[in-house]
Amino acid sequence: MMQQTNRRGIDIKLFGALFVLVGLLDLLIIEWFPAYALKLFGVTIAGPMAYIVKLHSPAVHFLIGYGFIFLRPWAWGLAMAYGGFGLISELMNQWQFGFHQLRTGFMVSTALFLCYVAWRRVLFADPLPPETRLASSSREVHL
Repeated sequence: MMQQTNRRGIDIKLFGALFVLVGLLDLLIIEWFPAYALKLFGVTIAGPMAYIVKLHSPAVHFLIGYGFIFLRPWAWGLAMAYGGFGLISELMNQWQFGFHQLRTGFMVSTALFLCYVAWRRVLFADPLPPETRLASSSREVHL
């Protein structure tokens, strides 16, 4: 039973559902607290452009969530890249704004999540090799 669950990726699909939920919460927080100044890579982003910049978070969370739910091959790379983006940004925020327990907790949990997703990478592998994926399905005569 556990082996079948591992092959179907229910754990990753649940993470996908959580990413969709976090994307929705991000969107609500951005709408409810429009004056919140985002700290990104050691810089505080405020003013009219901050709203647009803050929208990257729910957009990427929704994309990762969709990709995880349907085990899309591109979702693995997006999650790893966005996790790295978050780790580097929070490290720079720690350096610029000082040590903070929430930032440290975010960094630790993100690093553990990235290790887990790296371990489960095989779920995101495209089952067809590129030459088969692009090959014609009909038996045409090739000159």
